[in-house]
Amino acid sequence: MAKTITYRVINNRLQFKCPACQARKMLSLPREIRRKSIRCHKCGELSHCLLNRRLIPRESQTGKAVMVFNDGREVNIDLYDISLGGVGFDILSGSKGVSLNQEVKLKCAWNPRLLDQGRYVVRSVKGRRVGVESIERKYL
Repeated sequence: MAKTITYRVINNRLQFKCPACQARKMLSLPREIRRKSIRCHKCGELSHCLLNRRLIPRESQTGKAVMVFNDGREVNIDLYDISLGGVGFDILSGSKGVSLNQEVKLKCAWNPRLLDQGRYVVRSVKGRRVGVESIERKYL
């Protein structure tokens, strides 16, 4: 089974590098795809590609944390990734009670400075996976 590799896509173009023979090729891709299987033009090796179209890359981050709702309710979460603008995580007990544009706070006991930006807004809920965006503090 082929391993999934993340490739950066800039202006709908991908610099593919075969993991088997190291051959390189520039490919044009449609805007709407997020995953693609690519066969090497030189050795024929099949690679499963995850296409990263973000301008600022995300960093994988694993660990336990807590999401706190405005009403004081707390839900345990598993961190998945962190970027400059937000956090992706899985909710351990299902996504009931989580809705889009809801404001939450995140707490991380093992590294308090990891999520110290303060408030977040829920931007994506897909099953147990949740994505939140950091709210920049605005001083008046």
